[in-house]
Amino acid sequence: MKNLFSLPCLYGVGFYNNKNCAISYVDGFGNSHIVSKKNKIKLIYHDFVFLRGFEYLIFGMYFFIKNLIKMPFEFKDSGVVKSASKSLNISLKYVLLAFFVVISAIFALFIFGYLPIKISVAITNYSQNAFFTRFIIAIIKIVFLYILLISVKYLTCFRQFYRFNSCGNVITFDSCHRPTNFLNYIVFAFCLTNIVVSFVGLTANNILKPIINLLICLFCFTISYEILLLLEKSKFSWLRKSCIITSFLVNEKPTNTEIYIALSAFSELKFMNTKKREEVSTKEFKEGEVSFSSVYAECKLKLKDAGISEPSELDFLLCEVLNVKRGKLRLITKIKQSQKKQIDDAIKRRINGEPITKIFGHTNFYGYDFIVTKDVLSPRQETEILVETVLKNIKGKMRVLDLCTGSGVIAICVAKKSQATVVASDISFKALDVAQKNAEKNNVKIIFKKSDLFLNLKSIKKFDIIVSNPPYIPSNEILGLDVEVKDYDPLISLDGGDDGLRFYEQIILEAPLHLNKGGKIFFEVGKGQSVDVVKLLEKDFENIKVIKDYNKINRVVYATKKSKRN
Repeated sequence: MKNLFSLPCLYGVGFYNNKNCAISYVDGFGNSHIVSKKNKIKLIYHDFVFLRGFEYLIFGMYFFIKNLIKMPFEFKDSGVVKSASKSLNISLKYVLLAFFVVISAIFALFIFGYLPIKISVAITNYSQNAFFTRFIIAIIKIVFLYILLISVKYLTCFRQFYRFNSCGNVITFDSCHRPTNFLNYIVFAFCLTNIVVSFVGLTANNILKPIINLLICLFCFTISYEILLLLEKSKFSWLRKSCIITSFLVNEKPTNTEIYIALSAFSELKFMNTKKREEVSTKEFKEGEVSFSSVYAECKLKLKDAGISEPSELDFLLCEVLNVKRGKLRLITKIKQSQKKQIDDAIKRRINGEPITKIFGHTNFYGYDFIVTKDVLSPRQETEILVETVLKNIKGKMRVLDLCTGSGVIAICVAKKSQATVVASDISFKALDVAQKNAEKNNVKIIFKKSDLFLNLKSIKKFDIIVSNPPYIPSNEILGLDVEVKDYDPLISLDGGDDGLRFYEQIILEAPLHLNKGGKIFFEVGKGQSVDVVKLLEKDFENIKVIKDYNKINRVVYATKKSKRN
C-alpha cells in the first residue's frame, strides 16, 4: 500500500493509509481490542521531494499526539474497572498535555541548549577555534540525546512502547529497523538539526537566532526524510541496515503476542480499503463476538509458523467456513465464537498437513467446482496450463481421450469448453466414481471407462487428441514429498516408477495405435522430466513443443503423430 506508515501508541500500534486508520491495543486485563475509522484528514501522497518530509512530520505528529490523548486504557482497582478515557474530561487531558509539553521544552532547553555550551566552553577552555567549539557542542548534544534515550529504554513502559514501534516495522518492512519509521525519523532529524544548528545558528544575533534555528530545524527534518528514504529504497542491504545507528534507540524486538496485536490492526487497515467496509470498535461487540481482523491475523501467523504463506489458502479456508465469496470476505467485521472454533479446527488440520481441498472435500479448478476425496489427487494450478493448451488445439467435434483421469478435472474442463467428444479412463473404480459425480455436478456428458491405460480401450474408435497427467514421482522420492501430498493423495496417483517415467514410456509406445492421422498427444510432466519425455516422443512424434508453468518450469509437453504410423 502506498503512503502506509505505523505509529506506536499506549499498549498498541496504529496503521494509517489515506483516510483509513486502524489501531489495535491491549487493555488492563490483557484483552486485545481493535478500533478502525475514517479520518477527516486525508494523508497527502509524499511525491514531492523535500515537501514530503515536512508532510510526514506534520501528519506523524498529529496522529502520534492524537493517539496518546484518545487511546483508552483500563486498569484494575479492587475489582472495579475504571476507564481513564472517561474519568478524564477532554479539557483536563489537553491541560495535562500542555503541561507536559512545557516541562519537556524547559528540560530540552537546559539539556540541549545551556548545558552543552557550558561543557564545551570548559573543554575547549575558551579556544579561539570557533569550528572546534561548535563541533564539541554538537557532539555533546548528540551524546546527551543518546544517554537520555538509552536510559528510558530501561523503563518497562518504554520498552513495551518501543516493541510496539518495532511491530510496525516488522509488518511493513520485514525488519525491526525501518529507516523511515516515524520515531527513528524524529531521532535522526533531531541529531542532524543539533549538528547544523551548532555550526550555523550560533553565528546569528539574538533576535534572528530563534527564526534561523526554526528554519534550520524544518530544513533538517525535510532533508532527514529524503536521506532515510534513500536508505530504505537502496538495493544494498548494508545501507538499509545502517539506520540501526539511531533506530536501536526507539526499537525493541517484539514478542509474538505483540506481533499478533499489530497484525490485527494491519489486517483491519487492509480491509478498510475495501468500499462499504464498516468502521470497527471491539468495545461495542456483544458477548460471543470476536473481531474478524484478529481472527485473520491469528490464522495468518499460525500458517506462517507452519511454513504456509500463500494468502489464497487462508482466504479460501475462511470463505469455506463462513460460507461467503472471496469478494465479500473483506466486508466482515465480526464473527461468532462458534465460527471461530470451526476456523481453528480447520487451521489445525491444515497445519497438520491436510490440504484444504481434502478438509472441505472440494476445490476450484479452471473456474469450476470439483469434488475431491482421499481417493483422487488434488488438482494443481499448473494443470490448468495443460487444459488450456489442449483447448487451443481442439477444432470442432474432435475425439479426446483423458488417460489417468483421477477426479476428472481435465476431461470435464475440455468437455465444458469445447464441442469434443470426451472419453476418460482410470484404473481406479473409486476415482471414476468421483469423476462421474464431478461430471454430473458440472452438467457434462463424458464416457467413463475403467482401464489400465489402453488395455480396455482397444475396441473404441481412435482419437484426435490424447491427454494425460500420469503419476510421475520417482518411487524413492515419495517419502520426501510434503505431508499434504504423500499422506493425503493416493499413492497410485503419485508413483511413476523408479525414474518417474514408467507411464510416459508405456503411453507413448501405444498411443500411435489409438491416434488418428495428425493426432496429438499432451502430457503434464514433473520438474526436470521434459527432456526425457521429449526423447521418448521423438521416435513416433514430430513438432514437439514444451510449455513452461507459472514458475518458469517446463510443465507441458505435446507433439503430433508422424504420418508414417497411420
